[in-house]
Amino acid sequence: MARTERAETKPRPTEDIRIPSATAAAFNAPPPPAWRNARRLAAAIFIAWFLFTLISPSILRSGHVVAHGNETTYDRAIFTAISTSTLTGFQQTMGVREMRAAGMGGPVLLLALTFAGSLMTLIVGGLAAGRILRMPHTASQIVWAAATAILLSSLGGAAALAASGQSVFEAIFHSTCAFANSALWLGAYPSTTDGSTWLVLLPLVALGGLGLPVLIELSDRLFGGPPISRHSRVVLMLAGLVYLCGLIALVLAQTPAAWSGGWFAWRNTLASCSVAAINVRTAGIPFESPAVFTVAGQWLLMALMLIGGAPAGAASGLKTTTLWQLARGVRDVLRGRPVPRPFGIAAVWLGLFLLVLFTGVLLLATTDPQIAPDRLLFLCCSALSNVGLSHDLVSITGPGLMVLSLLMLFGRLGSLAVLWWMAETTAGADVVVG
Repeated sequence: MARTERAETKPRPTEDIRIPSATAAAFNAPPPPAWRNARRLAAAIFIAWFLFTLISPSILRSGHVVAHGNETTYDRAIFTAISTSTLTGFQQTMGVREMRAAGMGGPVLLLALTFAGSLMTLIVGGLAAGRILRMPHTASQIVWAAATAILLSSLGGAAALAASGQSVFEAIFHSTCAFANSALWLGAYPSTTDGSTWLVLLPLVALGGLGLPVLIELSDRLFGGPPISRHSRVVLMLAGLVYLCGLIALVLAQTPAAWSGGWFAWRNTLASCSVAAINVRTAGIPFESPAVFTVAGQWLLMALMLIGGAPAGAASGLKTTTLWQLARGVRDVLRGRPVPRPFGIAAVWLGLFLLVLFTGVLLLATTDPQIAPDRLLFLCCSALSNVGLSHDLVSITGPGLMVLSLLMLFGRLGSLAVLWWMAETTAGADVVVG
């Protein structure tokens, strides 16, 4: 009889994993009114950015931007506006330096587009990530955090760059583009061995690629706030891991080119690979042409471009956390555990991203068959990942520019759409996808 009572009082196996009703109700509860207002705020900011981008081609074709008689074509103006506002920043035959010859109207417009694009990306992505991670910050606090991050990075970086000899406008332009992970540049290109590259530009690029939630939590922690979330820990860990793996792989790929050059060649190779492991993940600042890398090195650059940075930041690409969620999902499947919803979202985003890349390569091969296949693939990866890095100045015209423009738009807006999809369906996840 005693054995029967013990058997009846023994808890069922399913009770060990049962979610408390209060927790389940909180997880499935509709978003509070503050977050419904956040959706409207994100939509308003996106519409303002879209309208600004829409009218920019007409301004770029005016005499206030380029010298009279040298007006750019409409397709080139559209490509320039989209490349700038999506924080891509392709170097073109009709670029910032050529616009500058007609006055400061062109550079000022491109700086405004860069600022608007970075503000839109950080706010719209930050609001969605805040909902997903259930951050204890209001929508207005996230907006102010995005604006503060951009202003502090621009002004702080400008102060350091101005001390190295750049003009005030150039310093502001370059520091803003570095934090925004945009490849736009004024004047002579920087070197991989310059002090400003290591002390100013690369730190700004890395900060812009971490994402707004990580920057907010690091700032709160710096002033005595709570420990950072699992999402921020994963982002920081993956940033270091991808940099280290990218550096080692690039050095191995460049070893045949540096083997017989002595210490000077090895020093330049290490500096070049270290800069590229950070820069090509979405900034694309033209420190040097991809042509200086071996064929294997250029394929590694494409892989790093596609990986990208972290969600809700200036970086684009697939995002490191997407790969993290995919790896977690595969591990859960192999261990017989239930697969969480973020794994499905990450899988859909990966498949859609690769499908768009494949379609873009086919379309660009049709419109511009004279481009070598490897460089064509590199250009499409750079556009889709919003990197803006290319072997040469972008000189193609007509439909090819429209293909690259669509790739840039999808790369920037697709990741934001995935963030909001996750925010509406998977609030409470510990690591963000998109």
